[in-house]
Amino acid sequence: MKESLDGRNFEVRAHAGSAGHLEVGSETASVRIGQRIRREGHEQIWDSLLVECKELANGTLTMDVVLCHPDWDEPVRIASIESNPKAGSPEASALTINMKPKGASS
Repeated sequence: MKESLDGRNFEVRAHAGSAGHLEVGSETASVRIGQRIRREGHEQIWDSLLVECKELANGTLTMDVVLCHPDWDEPVRIASIESNPKAGSPEASALTINMKPKGASS
């Protein structure tokens, strides 16, 4: 764990084997991870996992974890992780995690 002194809301660290790595901090973040699949007789890269991070109007930082499948009508949010580093009591949990699946249109 690193202390955040520069005010950035999120930090992304990605390692992609021999292709390299990335370490950045930002106010928002969006990461997609795709994998090779065969669909309709052709190979393609399918974005299977999406992580979207943003700050809400009330200062809450939210991170949504979304799964995508070519056979599904819509992506499914499998987790939402929230924190509010500028508010709340010291006794409150640092993170709130909701693991209830939610469709994109729900």
